[in-house]
Amino acid sequence: MTLGDILIKARNLTGTDTSSYTNANALIDINLWLQKVVGMIFDSQDESDWDDQRNTTYPIKTAPLVASQRDYTIPVSEKVLKIKDVSITYDGTNSYRATPIDLTDYSAIGNATSAMTTQNTTIDSYFAKTAPSYDYKFNSIWIYPTANASDVAAGAKIIIEWFRQATEFTSAELSTGTVVPGFDDTFHAILAYGPAFEYAESKQLPQAKQIGAVLADYEARLRKQYSVKQGDRKYQLQQDYQSYK
Repeated sequence: MTLGDILIKARNLTGTDTSSYTNANALIDINLWLQKVVGMIFDSQDESDWDDQRNTTYPIKTAPLVASQRDYTIPVSEKVLKIKDVSITYDGTNSYRATPIDLTDYSAIGNATSAMTTQNTTIDSYFAKTAPSYDYKFNSIWIYPTANASDVAAGAKIIIEWFRQATEFTSAELSTGTVVPGFDDTFHAILAYGPAFEYAESKQLPQAKQIGAVLADYEARLRKQYSVKQGDRKYQLQQDYQSYK
């Protein structure tokens, strides 16, 4: 379905028109349900790693390390939902996957984060460049250990991969109506039934209950479909304990 088809369907479900259910209000509800769909997908997906098909870039950033720099910021415009992977190379050749940590869990370091600038050497002594770690906070990746001047000269860098929000629709796209949502077209109708439910419930329309039931069915099928995307991965079950009889 195109965005235009979705808008027509939403109005048909509620018996509205451009005056009673304006484009401006419909756009709010469509984008609201777009983000709900994204939440359903992320809650349900296997190893397939969904991303909005409307995006033209991958949610990956590679940045050179800076000597003694701890934090590397991801632009707010990337709309990060969750960090997927962080890898670091200090020699420009060998990359190591960094382990996610919360620095406050390291009791030996104590509250060193409050004086990070003066205690970098002490903090870094707890970590190795062949087994780096990272802490995600303030929309930045904080790495342990930091790089030095020799590492930087050798081509040290960080590679960050993340999950991001869907790209919301604009009023211009809604008016044109040709844009196609960036998830499986089997479930595009959710973006019609969702806004219709929002409108029907706010106006206490009798069809709200039936629309809600249709939405529940769509959600159940969406969660099932996105949970088995990577069908070539074979899983083998085994018992949790062994019998020693």
